[in-house]
Amino acid sequence: MPMITNKYSWGFFKQIFPEVFASLIFIILSAFALFTEISLIRTEKDHYLYYPDQLGGFAELQSLESDVDTEYSADSFFVGGGSTAILPLDIKIYTAKKGDTLSGITERFGLDLDTIASLNREWGSGVHLVSIGEEIKIPNQDGIFLSLQGEIDQFCAQKGVLAEAVLLVNRIGREEIKPGMELFLPGVQHTGVERSVAIGAAFLRPVRGWISSGFGYRRDPFRGGISFHRGIDIAAYIGAPVRASMDGRVVLVGDNSIFGKYILIAHQVGYSSFYGHLNRALVRRGEVVRRGQKIGSVGNTGRSTGPHLHFEVRRNGVALDCSGLISGIY
Repeated sequence: MPMITNKYSWGFFKQIFPEVFASLIFIILSAFALFTEISLIRTEKDHYLYYPDQLGGFAELQSLESDVDTEYSADSFFVGGGSTAILPLDIKIYTAKKGDTLSGITERFGLDLDTIASLNREWGSGVHLVSIGEEIKIPNQDGIFLSLQGEIDQFCAQKGVLAEAVLLVNRIGREEIKPGMELFLPGVQHTGVERSVAIGAAFLRPVRGWISSGFGYRRDPFRGGISFHRGIDIAAYIGAPVRASMDGRVVLVGDNSIFGKYILIAHQVGYSSFYGHLNRALVRRGEVVRRGQKIGSVGNTGRSTGPHLHFEVRRNGVALDCSGLISGIY
């Protein structure tokens, strides 16, 4: 009688064993990687952030409330447009690692970029630059610090948050309020151009090219010695279009022996931008310009070693390192 071959014979298992083994190894490694990632995230949050289960509990809030005359419930308030449990402000420190960015750190800890930028950068200056080892302030909730202007109830109403909530979050009573003091406003964020500046989205790169000289101290190419360079030099071909970095009004169009043909544009919230060594200017004083609008072309006028744009961003007349205000400037 002929032998009947079973399709699940040893030979069949020998044939499929490598594939089954490889699949099992892949599943095991994937599960291990996922477990490791979850453990790292939990460890990092426990190390850098404070997430106590009872934070904002009734007993703690009741003790804080004793200093505040309020008719509202201690359990929740409308904070920045939404009903949110009140958390007394707690700020921890995160030490930046290689590859960190402010937006990446923000995403990791589940906060708004405006919150982190406002606590760690003055009006967006350097928002695109993070140094290894830099200590970044991480709060336990979204919000921003603002200087108190006028009476606290009216000020908070303008920002869309109750004064009682602000007092509780900042752990202070009304008797401690002083004009101009810095207060953390929970749930409040910048809006409009102020938000754009704070998160580093306001300024556009004015010309295509490469950075031939950065902001800060450098050797003077004409006189030798060390001098302070208040802007950045972007090398480009003569005639390359120069565009307004931000909406604004042209306040100066001129020509001198240092910067050659130049343009100065005033923007909102105290900012201005300067464009020097132009071949020609295409705007006039008093003209309103839009972000990205062509305002001139690259030249080699004034004291220059080659065709480039000297570009500055100033706030209240003080030059800033614009490489930290414009994403991907380098």
